[in-house]
Amino acid sequence: MRKIKDLFKRYRIIIMTSLGIAGVFLLWYIISVIAKTTLLPGPQVVVPLFFTLFADKDIYIAIGGTMGRLLLSVLAGTLLGIIFGLIGGLSTSFRAFFRPFIVIFRTIPTAAIIYIIIALLAPSIAPIIIVFLIIFPIIYDAIVTGVDNVDKSIIEAAKVDGAKNLRLIFKIYLPLSKSYIILGLVSSIGLGMKVAIMSEILAGNSSMIGLGKLIYIASTTVEMDYILAYSLIAIIIIGLVDIVIHFLKKKMNNGVSIKKK
Repeated sequence: MRKIKDLFKRYRIIIMTSLGIAGVFLLWYIISVIAKTTLLPGPQVVVPLFFTLFADKDIYIAIGGTMGRLLLSVLAGTLLGIIFGLIGGLSTSFRAFFRPFIVIFRTIPTAAIIYIIIALLAPSIAPIIIVFLIIFPIIYDAIVTGVDNVDKSIIEAAKVDGAKNLRLIFKIYLPLSKSYIILGLVSSIGLGMKVAIMSEILAGNSSMIGLGKLIYIASTTVEMDYILAYSLIAIIIIGLVDIVIHFLKKKMNNGVSIKKK
């Protein structure tokens, strides 16, 4: 009995997460049984289809297309978010000037931006720009918050030691804002994936490769089992990305604690 308790304590998070996932599938099954419609197929239909999809090479190409655009948007949004966030964190005047832009990026309807970009540019570019506009404000605010929370006494001590602006940024502001950057990435990647797929669906471009295109094709023939299977793939991908970021964050935090010792 004690061994079981010890195992539960050791793997408590994994066990409870697994039970939570099982609960989601159980609830999905119950709702599908109650609904009794082909518009909401249950997991007993979608899960087998989910596994058969991976026998087709097109699904890997579609995943690669969506993830490639997402990665490009994340890199651009993170890089510019860090640059502008540092400027905004260090300059209250710039922060006040740039605030209206951030508010617009956050509040303008995503669908409206997609249609505007599609009208002005190539439909294949729309998902990249849309996801960038979602991720950039999140990273920007994360950096500004991180800079604001840096202990001012550390900055003053570094200046007394002769530290210049660039050294302050790379040795103090960025390292101490690391947790805020990671939190911003965790918050933005899942949202970015959803927006990327939605923009691919709304773009409806036959030449665009991605999960959104597959969902769009399935929606034209009302194949709800395929739509849910493709959605399940997207959920699992984001879950795996979140797990990787979680372990990277944990490893980085452990590295910092070891250095302190």
